Amino acid sequence: MPPAKLRAGLYGVGAFGRFLLHTLRESEDVSVVAIASRTHDRALSAAADFGVAIVHRTYEGLLADDNVEAVIVATPPFDHGAAALAALNAGKHVFVEKPLATNLELAERMMQVAAARGLRVAIDYPMIYTPLVQAMTIFRSARLAGPLIRIAVENIASCQGLGDDHWFWKRDLSGGIFVEHGVHFFDWCGALAAEPVMVNAMSIWNGVREDRVFAAVKYADGVVASYFHAFITTPQNERTRTGLAFESLDVTLEGWIPTVMRLSGPASVVATTAIRRMLHRSVESVPSGQAGFIFDAGPKQTVYERGVRAAAADFVRAVREPDHIPLNDITRGYTSLQVAIAARADADDGVSQAVSSANQIRA
Repeated sequence: MPPAKLRAGLYGVGAFGRFLLHTLRESEDVSVVAIASRTHDRALSAAADFGVAIVHRTYEGLLADDNVEAVIVATPPFDHGAAALAALNAGKHVFVEKPLATNLELAERMMQVAAARGLRVAIDYPMIYTPLVQAMTIFRSARLAGPLIRIAVENIASCQGLGDDHWFWKRDLSGGIFVEHGVHFFDWCGALAAEPVMVNAMSIWNGVREDRVFAAVKYADGVVASYFHAFITTPQNERTRTGLAFESLDVTLEGWIPTVMRLSGPASVVATTAIRRMLHRSVESVPSGQAGFIFDAGPKQTVYERGVRAAAADFVRAVREPDHIPLNDITRGYTSLQVAIAARADADDGVSQAVSSANQIRA
């Protein structure tokens, strides 16, 4: 008999909460058995649409439900830390949408309570479970093209639906772009290097909108990364490009969820053969003239949903197997949040920010 699915309660059924309900319907590891929302009518509607039997009027009611083993936090960012901490204090494991919290104090308290009570906290970081990112992680470790030297992220995103009064622009609610959005990239790109040690940053304000931010991060192994995020365009013009420069190879990954990968440089022929063996079978190798091959992981939405389900599965394995440390463990979420908050602080006051190890907090 396969193991029983982890029984989860979902807190928050806005657009992202409904996306999770849709995505996790196909999960072999998690079953959403109860819902709670700050707006009860939304919870009732989502439960009817996705076949969830139990709807609690309050979050406290969800936490008191003995049938719920873990809580999925899908509320806006300002609520993540407090909601996750409340779930831990109620004896529930936690799977939280990024960011882990909007301040380090709450994140540190979550780490301490989770460790003291033997509970698991994982972050919804789907990129690290997608095939192109997984292949790059293996390839970097193999050092087939020499060491990684440089990382460059350029993310031109849509601001459609984000009016001046939207919580996205309010730092006390979202944490700002570095915290609300940048943590994804500080996580998966940063994981290709060593520990972050120094951050420099700047931001550009357009009225009430801090709509463009830039951060440079120095890592302990000498890798230097730059991260540029701009919420200024339309959905049709959105694009994200991540460049990885190894000693003898340049890699370009396209997409917020990376779905296309191109190789160039002296080691591109050898690297193409090696990376092909590292890739999931769902990734196609598409001939591209003199450029060799383009690796195509398929439609973004499909890759995204698979990544979320894989992130949830890794969390469930950690709950079931105490010795398993998931890739999306709270320590990793804390490190990316540290970098994001350091970048925000430097953009405000112009003072370079040092970053310390998250393992000190866990201990």
